[in-house]
Parts: sequence; structure tokens; C-alpha cells
Amino acid sequence: MTIAGPLLIAALLAVSVLHLASGAMPVPPGEVIAALFSYDSGNFSHVIVVKQRLTRLAVALYCGGALAVSGLLMQRVFRNGLVSPSTLGVNSGATAFVVLSVFFLGASGGALFLPALAGALLALALTFATAGLLRGQGDPRLNLVLAGSMVGVLFSSATTLVLSFDPDRFENVISWLIGDIGNFDYRELRLMAPLGAVAMAAALAVCRAIDLLALGDEQAAVMGGHVRLIAGSALGVALILSVSAVVVVGPIGFVGLILPHATRLIAGEFGRGPLLFCAGGGALAVTAADLAARTMAAPKVLNVGSVMGLAGGAAFLVLVLATARRVAR
Repeated sequence: MTIAGPLLIAALLAVSVLHLASGAMPVPPGEVIAALFSYDSGNFSHVIVVKQRLTRLAVALYCGGALAVSGLLMQRVFRNGLVSPSTLGVNSGATAFVVLSVFFLGASGGALFLPALAGALLALALTFATAGLLRGQGDPRLNLVLAGSMVGVLFSSATTLVLSFDPDRFENVISWLIGDIGNFDYRELRLMAPLGAVAMAAALAVCRAIDLLALGDEQAAVMGGHVRLIAGSALGVALILSVSAVVVVGPIGFVGLILPHATRLIAGEFGRGPLLFCAGGGALAVTAADLAARTMAAPKVLNVGSVMGLAGGAAFLVLVLATARRVAR
């Protein structure tokens, strides 16, 4: 972690500058620095960097960090490396309730957070209930993921059904449903970021207590930990982080699944260090994905969710193969 931390910070700074410099109109890195520290509203390059790309960068950094930490907390609570906001159906539930709120209530902006949180809670409850029905039929860890996948499909189908009622009304929502960063997402970010900051501080506060869960429920109780309170608090923080990101950019997958695995390989598992590393790694991953989305087919901008899905799927396959080889040895 001693070397990994500074390397991550350096990589995050380098990718951030590259993110601000790249696009349909390339801006030299020196001009990017000038725009950040000596902004000139009369300079077109400065306007592009500060008014368009900087806000997009802020969204990528926040949502990547929030989704990654959410996944880490879920994996620590359930002691299951296969769970994440996407594999438990949380993102799908939040997405479905956002669409329902837009369709029936005309909600928008920060008002979407509470419906999204309600959808995430309902999806998680259904996942637990479904996993309970599968109890005694195989590995409980796989049953939980299977139940989450089934619930996710259910809510995704509900979302598709609502969209089919009035496709024209949801024309601007399609890219958000795939998971995307838009030029105006900073409006939602301004509302979600303070909430996310509080949730991140809470995650750091309960981090030591969460470490006890790795010992098992009985041993954690012997060590003085209130297992249900710790697990419930950590899960609540994880839901707030993931839902706040979904409200801003939609259901971007794989971040909450892959980054906790990478963090364990590089920075370990216990303490606050891995949590901070995971947040930085998630921010780096989504920023790099957004950079690729903006430059791969420039001037056309691709969906970040699609790029993240391809990269995340490949990374997960590599991690699974690496883990299998370690176990075989």
C-alpha cells in the first residue's frame, strides 16, 4: 500500500489531465493547466475545459468512487466476492423506480433520490427473500447472486415495459439507462455529492468495525461487535453511495464488482487504506472509461456504460483466472 497509494494518485492525476485535454477538440496540457488556474472566459479552449470537460470529469470521479466503495462494503458485509450493486439487483431496482417516478410523478433532479433508494431497498429485500427460498440447494453465496440476477431481470423488464408506454417521452433517458455521463449531469451531482461525502465519511467511521465481520458472526460478537448493527450500517451506507451514483449517471455496472477484487490484490482487505484505495481506483476506472468513450470514435461520444461493461467483463475474467491459478497451487 505504501507504493500503491502514490502510484494511484499519480495515475489519477495523469488520466484527469488527459481527460480534460482530449476530445473532438484537443487542448494542450499546458493550456489545460492555465484554464484551471488562470481561467479566461474569452479563451474558447478555457471555456471547453472548465465549462464542459471539468464538470464531466467531476461526475466520473464521484460516481466511480461511490460505486466502487459501495461494492466493497457489500462484499465485506456478505463475505462474498460476487456481490455488488449490480449483481444484487440494487441498481436495477433504483433504475426502475426512477423511470416510474418520471412517468407517473414527473420527478426530476434530486427528487429522484428517494424513489431510487426505495427501489434499491425493495430489490434488495426481494433478493434476500428469493435467496431464502433457495436455501439448502447449493452454495449460499451463489444462491444470493442468482437471486439478485433474477430480481435484476424482473426490474429491468418493468423498466422496459414503462418505457414502451411512451417512447418519445423517454428519448433523453435511453443513454442514462445504459449508463452514461452527460454534459448536464453536474446539476444532479451538486445535489448528490454532499450526501455521498457524508456516506463516505460514515464508511470510514465504521471501517474498523466492518473488519470484525470477516471473523464470522460468533467471533465478531465475542470481540464486542454488534453484528446486525455493523452490517446494517455498512449496507445502508453502500445503498446510499450506489443510489446517488445511479441518479447521476445511471446503472454503470462492473465498477462495484471488479474494483474491490483489485483492491484486495493490491492494497489488502482490512483498515481504511483499502477503502480509500478502492474509491480512488473506482474514480480512475470510470474516468478512463469516459476518456475512451469520448476519444475512441471522436467526434461521436460513446456510452460510458458500454465501455465499462467491455473493460469490466475482460478484467473480471482475468481476475477469475488468476484466482483459480492461485487456488490450484
